[in-house]
Amino acid sequence: MTNPALRQKVISVYKELLHLGREYPLGYTYFQNRLHKAFSSQAHLQEEEEIKRGIEKAEYVKKEVEAL
Repeated sequence: MTNPALRQKVISVYKELLHLGREYPLGYTYFQNRLHKAFSSQAHLQEEEEIKRGIEKAEYVKKEVEAL
């Protein structure tokens, strides 16, 4: 990832999701492990468009978790 703005956005979304996971019904540890796996599986992405699509998916998940 060469774009520092995208890197910052990814980190920001990750932190926001971690914070939301504190109130997840199945527990924080469960949520944290799943979130880490999800982000780690996308760590290989290099193209800006792919990274932006990943951020959009993370934002969607964030909205879903907020709705719980």
